[in-house]
Amino acid sequence: MGAVLVAAVGIPATILVGRWQTRAALRSAEATGQAGIAQAEATYRSALDQAAAQTTAAHEQWRRGIRRDAWAAFLLAVEDAVSSGHSALNGTDEDLPALRRTMRTTLVVLELEGPPPVVEAAKLLRLKCNDYLELVNGDLLASRAWHALESAAQEERENLSGNAATPVHDAQAALSTLASLMHGVRDAAGGQDFALWGLDPNEEPEAVYERIEQTHTAAAAALAACPAVSAAQARTLLHDAAHGGRFEMGRQAHDSLEFLDQARAAFLEAARAQLDTTR
Repeated sequence: MGAVLVAAVGIPATILVGRWQTRAALRSAEATGQAGIAQAEATYRSALDQAAAQTTAAHEQWRRGIRRDAWAAFLLAVEDAVSSGHSALNGTDEDLPALRRTMRTTLVVLELEGPPPVVEAAKLLRLKCNDYLELVNGDLLASRAWHALESAAQEERENLSGNAATPVHDAQAALSTLASLMHGVRDAAGGQDFALWGLDPNEEPEAVYERIEQTHTAAAAALAACPAVSAAQARTLLHDAAHGGRFEMGRQAHDSLEFLDQARAAFLEAARAQLDTTR
């Protein structure tokens, strides 16, 4: 009887111990499963983050390459325009308007790609390049106008005898007088002797201005009476004589190229700074 009772008590105890063990095993398995799931989720998130970082880096690298290509294309267009300007001054036939359009096109692409600091530097560089090309174009127009006047004078010398005054002769003389007067005024303003140019050092500024106006008017009238040059050529010749001719044009071109070099350096600095910050 006692053995039976002990056995009866032992059976529920065994069952309870088994249940406890089963629950413990389930809890352990659940904890292990949750830890595995958490690890899997962490691995998945890490993979996503790494993929996103790689995608972002690849996009940034691609964008940097696109920008660099746009900047290089613009800079090369500027270099081509300046080089063609040099060639045009040396007598080579260059399509300067087409080069300016190319420069404008590459600037538009650059404006789309940015960033603002590089865009602003590019706009300044294009402006300075156009200033230089305007001087080149002015020099070419003046050269052609002077050549037309000289050709007319040469034809007159071949067909006329003596030193008779002619419209071409009068126009050349009037332009020479205007150019000499303007040279004198500029040099005197720079500290040189008025007398070197036939100017009175005691002459009042108003009197000098009146002489300039009279000389300019006389030159304009002489050109208007000269059928060998067109109205456009006459305007060019007057402007050229009044502003120092070839010497002044050369000085302006030198200054313009210096400004252009400074703008180019500023553009390169802005571009390099941007590349450095996006590495």
